[in-house]
Amino acid sequence: MSAPTTARAGRVVVRQHRRALRVTLALLALAAAATAGLRLWVAGSMDEARCFAGEPEACGAQLFGDWVTPQGFLALALQWSLFALMAVPPLIGAFVAGPMLARELESGTHQVAWTQSVTPARWLAAKLLLAAALAAGTAAVLTAVFRLGRKPVFSHEHLGWADRGAYEAMGPALGAYCLLGVAVGALAGLLVRRTVAAMTTAAGVTGTLLLGIGTLRWELRPPVHVSGPGTDLSHGLAGLPFDAYLVGSGFTTTDGRRLPYDACLQPDTTTPCPPDVTGWYAEYHPATHFWPVQLLETGIVLALAGLAAYAAFRVLRRHCP
Repeated sequence: MSAPTTARAGRVVVRQHRRALRVTLALLALAAAATAGLRLWVAGSMDEARCFAGEPEACGAQLFGDWVTPQGFLALALQWSLFALMAVPPLIGAFVAGPMLARELESGTHQVAWTQSVTPARWLAAKLLLAAALAAGTAAVLTAVFRLGRKPVFSHEHLGWADRGAYEAMGPALGAYCLLGVAVGALAGLLVRRTVAAMTTAAGVTGTLLLGIGTLRWELRPPVHVSGPGTDLSHGLAGLPFDAYLVGSGFTTTDGRRLPYDACLQPDTTTPCPPDVTGWYAEYHPATHFWPVQLLETGIVLALAGLAAYAAFRVLRRHCP
């Protein structure tokens, strides 16, 4: 295919989905403007240095009560936005599977493009390039917006560096999952060829991978292990870094067995701890593990996306040689 034909196919895809492009750009602009406005409100109503040092009166003007401040309002808005951020990759997968591919295959309109000097492979490539560019751009903007808003409220609940949602939105992992949604959507659309069924399949598979890999991510790097003698576990945990992500804690016995953290809190025992307890242990990930785990997870997700995209082209070639 010549370069003009390739460019023409790309322009056709853009025209077909210009409404989705406009809606996406409008939503991104709205998210950026809202976050920037809240961030300026927080900056203008609080002394960040004194507020973070534990002086409540420096945290800004109060609203509606003693505990609602601009800082708290921003934190609440970001916490709710995490639900939307986690839904972005499945939504991208559903859009690619349904409106971009399955709908054309179901109605037969793809034949028009294929009879106008556009091969099936070029037709699919043009659609995936547009979807990938939109997905990567969306993820980059959302990551920048989230990091901007999170800066003054990083210590709030559910906004820690290891929390689900916040973790994905703070690095390249979100972009990788969005590209995975594109690839899975393409494969689902070509295999199912029914708009609603393809959308459901793509969203379900992408969401399952997003949650499943997220559950296993902390197995990618060994945690830091600390231990000590005695049965005062709270004293040991107090010595961990303030931003540590605790993955396990408990007690050790004379024969090396590990007991859960509540082994010394059983109400039906006559002694505070089992007699063979000799010490405590804790395993955690420090904040320095964020980027190594992010990069490893991003690489795994991109590899899965590449495999799904390759499978989509193989399916297309088998059905449309």
